[in-house]
Amino acid sequence: MVVILWLFSFAAAVFGLRWSIIPETRRFGAALIASSLAIASSYVGLSWLHFDASKTINGHVEWSFNSKWFFLTSLLLGAASLGLALWHNRKSAKTPLPTA
Repeated sequence: MVVILWLFSFAAAVFGLRWSIIPETRRFGAALIASSLAIASSYVGLSWLHFDASKTINGHVEWSFNSKWFFLTSLLLGAASLGLALWHNRKSAKTPLPTA
């Protein structure tokens, strides 16, 4: 469940970034929805769904794994995607249309 939620949030953040960065595919609505879904699902992953695993040998931790770092990455990518989408939308609203 944790992996599926993380993959969903990461994919939403990447699609939101793609739709807000690449000029040919600038879709403000889609980027806004994708980045909002990435932020919301990352928040759920950070708040309620945790996966912690570690291996201890003779009281010494050999390795540990915590899923919060994956969701934190998706949260930051989603926030960057939302910021870029809003910035591009604001910038394009101020640009006058060319007249022929």
